[in-house]
Amino acid sequence: MCAALALAACSQAEEPADPAASESPSSTTPADEPSDATPATQAASGPLAPRDECTSVEGLGELQTKLKKAVAARDADALMALVDKNVQLDFGGGSGQAELHKRLTSPDYLLWDEIEQALALGCGFDKSADGNNYATWPWYFSKDVIPLDPFEAMIVTGGNVPLRDGASATAKQIGTVSWDYVQLKEYSEDPYLPVVTSDGKAGFMEAKKLRSLVDYRIMADKIDGKWKVTTIIAGD
Repeated sequence: MCAALALAACSQAEEPADPAASESPSSTTPADEPSDATPATQAASGPLAPRDECTSVEGLGELQTKLKKAVAARDADALMALVDKNVQLDFGGGSGQAELHKRLTSPDYLLWDEIEQALALGCGFDKSADGNNYATWPWYFSKDVIPLDPFEAMIVTGGNVPLRDGASATAKQIGTVSWDYVQLKEYSEDPYLPVVTSDGKAGFMEAKKLRSLVDYRIMADKIDGKWKVTTIIAGD
């Protein structure tokens, strides 16, 4: 469990995929040469590719726009204006704007980067068990779409990411995966990790292309009729 969290702390969102690629979103069709994610100017393609369900929601779209602008500018004051005073930051009692401000400048968290990466993965809109609407970044965290233990689930953050038959860049490519989940079989600090794809094919993928399901996510709720960020957290 802790090992998966260690991977989560260093995972990064990659470039979106080319929608015109010949492989299906979670294809594992063999190929001779590696295929890299295509430029960000093209739409991502795959089951878990970034999507936006929030822009059209009254008040939430405005929050998202301001949130992205504040994070891009690394503007702590602008961010605090969008965050609830009791924002949850971990599962050990860490909360509040003062603590968030402290973590934004701490090298132990790299929190600006973590927030930016989560926002880049899209916004999901859903309803909680008590009937209240809420939003999450990444979008897929609000959905029940990944049938794995959260600490084993990894998101492939790119299009046509190579699946190899060994733990190296020179190992034979046996398929590709585009914006889908894979199951992490064993964590290590090696650059390539053993995984099983959603269609059951075992191989190795580059660690920097994988993001833990329980990596940082952001949640927003309506507080007194206004959308606010209420959670910025990793783990489970």
